[in-house]
Amino acid sequence: MNIMKKIFLALIAVLMVAGVAVADDKIVEIPFNKVPDLAQRTVKAYFPENTVVKAEKNKSKDMKNRTRVYLDNDATIDFDKDGHWMIVDCRGSHVPMKMVNGKIQMYLGKNYPGREVVYMGREIKNGDITFILDDGTELHFTNENTIIE
Repeated sequence: MNIMKKIFLALIAVLMVAGVAVADDKIVEIPFNKVPDLAQRTVKAYFPENTVVKAEKNKSKDMKNRTRVYLDNDATIDFDKDGHWMIVDCRGSHVPMKMVNGKIQMYLGKNYPGREVVYMGREIKNGDITFILDDGTELHFTNENTIIE
């Protein structure tokens, strides 16, 4: 390999590392009491048995000041800047059913008895919600809680 090629590859590697360092600077660990109030209430109401391990604020422009809370059961919850949940990822356990809208609870009970929700995520643009069940089934509902087939 010639010297110019080695220098070029070394430069690319340095730039990639610098890019990762800049991206990481936008994620900062924060104390749980600095998480938006609505998010704190959500965690306390739906996960009262769990302990918050840490909380992070993502200040990057595309994440719009989202906050992620990590729980001791390996669950993570992402909140928007106002404290509304956006993603509840409980793949090591399950999402508490009282977090799921009543109409969707009834649908799940009727069509997927005994199944647990392990993930739910809300679309930013339209509010539609995706659910993943413990058997891998993926379901999509509109923001009016109607199944999207």
